[in-house]
Amino acid sequence: MRWTAAALAFLTLVASGLPAEPPAEFPLATSFSAVAVYRALERAYPDWVVPLSPLPGSGIAIGGKSFVWAEGRILSPALQSDWVRWAPQPFYEYPAKVPNVARWTDAQVAQAEAHLADRRSQNLARNSDFFDTLWSIHDRGSADDNQQKTWFLGLKVTVHKSLVVPLQHIEKRLTVTRREDPDLDQFLSSLVRLEGYNYRDIAETQSRSNHAYGAAIDLIPRSYGSRNPYWLWAPQDSPGWYRTAWSKRWEPHPTVVRYFEDEGFVWGGKWLMFDTIHFEYRPEILVLNGLR
Repeated sequence: MRWTAAALAFLTLVASGLPAEPPAEFPLATSFSAVAVYRALERAYPDWVVPLSPLPGSGIAIGGKSFVWAEGRILSPALQSDWVRWAPQPFYEYPAKVPNVARWTDAQVAQAEAHLADRRSQNLARNSDFFDTLWSIHDRGSADDNQQKTWFLGLKVTVHKSLVVPLQHIEKRLTVTRREDPDLDQFLSSLVRLEGYNYRDIAETQSRSNHAYGAAIDLIPRSYGSRNPYWLWAPQDSPGWYRTAWSKRWEPHPTVVRYFEDEGFVWGGKWLMFDTIHFEYRPEILVLNGLR
């Protein structure tokens, strides 16, 4: 099934969650221009991504390989006219505050339902060339070669070698702050495992997960305390399951979320299809939303 224009526009809005404080008239679509995405990528990855030419909006390049915008996809110029074969890539609205699902308007609920219906009715893969090139990963072998084992909060994890330093910065700040915040210390002490690199697709899709690049990390606690951390664990046949109250969702200490965001990670707890244990390195999303 082809994506409708409304579905394409809506995807950029709800892929990561809706604003905590919606305006009086909730926008039916939010999208970012090609130039905005290019500039965000250039700023987020200054050592890797450069303008294709001095002309604004002409495209971007990584290591001499060119990419251009094509209806919500970043593709090589040779594939630009064939964009309909792939799902849009995730350049989305990311709220500063945790979405207040209890206050969603009827329009927001309808948009969420439309997005979920579209997701179930088609299963187009995203073209992975841009992010493959960004992370220098094209197959399982090159993915393995770009990973590094490290320690984070006393737990061992394997991530892309470029993320070792950002994780060190986060750990250093948390180590200081936990001494003054018993709740934070208790939360960090509850973590028993980290999940990083895992060469796989996103659940229920044909698109490569950020875990496959080693660009995501999950924080696993000793217990979720009967709270739900993941959208697929919600009762899918229950109407409005995606509006699970925050009192019933497991979530990390807010300081952890803030420190991860400060280092360029987005948190899956702000997504419509929530994943509250999950952080992934997407600094361009923060730049696009004025958070970096």
